[in-house]
Amino acid sequence: MTLKKFINKPENITSELLEGLALANPFILEVMPNNLVVSKGLRTANRVTIVTLGGSGHEPALEGFVGEGMIDVAVVGDVFAAPGYKAVFEALQLADKGKGILLVVLNHAGDMLAATRTMEEAHKAGIKVSMVVTREDVAYAPRSDADRRRGLVGCVPLYKIVGAAAAQGKSLHEITAIAQDFADNMATIAVACKTATHPQNGSAFSVLGTDQMEIGMGQHGEGGGDRQKMKSADETAILMSDLLIADLNLCAGETIMV
Repeated sequence: MTLKKFINKPENITSELLEGLALANPFILEVMPNNLVVSKGLRTANRVTIVTLGGSGHEPALEGFVGEGMIDVAVVGDVFAAPGYKAVFEALQLADKGKGILLVVLNHAGDMLAATRTMEEAHKAGIKVSMVVTREDVAYAPRSDADRRRGLVGCVPLYKIVGAAAAQGKSLHEITAIAQDFADNMATIAVACKTATHPQNGSAFSVLGTDQMEIGMGQHGEGGGDRQKMKSADETAILMSDLLIADLNLCAGETIMV
């Protein structure tokens, strides 16, 4: 697959991306060593703080949601790659204001490895931190096998909810409970008609035919296991809605956030 993107040197994509983000938002965030994107409000915060991690290449997530009322520190990895645990631990040290830290992690192997190791080191260091994992992708595994479900865009409203709770002065215990309840009751599904290409080498996880769409494609172009003929927008919306409604076991008259 041909690499055709507006970039400079492939190896500088992440650093230049973060540099541009900081220049465009000088009163909201700053970029520190090891690709830590930090809210300017963290310096004076006297509350529970919110930290998250993940690879770059999914903009505006995750670093685009750093700021007052949302994420305090985002640890950014290379394109489609998790950051190392040392950078995540450094983020926890930076975010530790004595009130506790909520670490929000999307359920992907690299992110989970980094987060799990970081939690071990944080507890040894006496840092008060809890972790909530988002795993709401309905395409990859059933709700009964939640550990295999991927974390997708469900993290975005979760950041807003926990950020607002922290701004209200709620305790780490309260915020963790709110986050876990929300994470346990959300569902997402992705449908795509083409796959992503890696900007550094042009590789793709898979190739779709011109008349095909993938139900449940991952955020990097990973297959969802259900490849179908292209459908109309209405047909696709119905297909997606049916999967989400079934996963959440929704009944007529219930109110949901979309």
